[in-house]
Amino acid sequence: MKKIFFVFFCAISIIVFFNNFFFHKIINFNLERITEKDVEIKDINIDFKNQKLIINDLKILNDQNFEYKNIFLCNQIIINFNFFNLFDELIFFNQITFESPTIYIEINKENLVFKDNISILEKRVKKYKPKVYPKKLRDRNVLFKKVKLLDPKANININGIYKYEKLKLSNMDFINVGTSTNESLHFKKVFKIILSDIYMRIPNHEIKRKLKDIYISK
Repeated sequence: MKKIFFVFFCAISIIVFFNNFFFHKIINFNLERITEKDVEIKDINIDFKNQKLIINDLKILNDQNFEYKNIFLCNQIIINFNFFNLFDELIFFNQITFESPTIYIEINKENLVFKDNISILEKRVKKYKPKVYPKKLRDRNVLFKKVKLLDPKANININGIYKYEKLKLSNMDFINVGTSTNESLHFKKVFKIILSDIYMRIPNHEIKRKLKDIYISK
């Protein structure tokens, strides 16, 4: 009886390990493809019974020509999913919660041209050519019914002169975020809302004017 229990326990452990390893590789690969940055994830835990996926210590790394090591990090990301829905054309998740996320924004000036690490300024250059992705045979959309940001912070570095560390942002709740329909809130709009919150919380009016000159007055 003990031997049977031991074999059963080992089999379950192997299945759980390979599921976690498999999802770890998939999530890491897709995040690197979407962000075009190196991504590090400490570990991923999957609770199939409660249909919950937990990502621990996610880091999106910065390019080497910037001072900050990361662009984004989050202590824990909790995703509530419907397992049988993962194979549909529209993949929806009940909720995703970012606990203590931090965004790092850095702006450098090179040869009288400003560059940032969040790929906004580079798109305003006349020579910029957006990447053309191959057409997909099957386009699968994603929808998060609820998105929560808890205790978010931001670090800002403007040309190595002005720095704001651990700037506290608003806790945020969004509904129907994704790429599924015209009625959903696109990820880019969510990012713009976060950037607006960062801008409003900068205490120095001179820095705010400087940011307007860089991003708007071009």
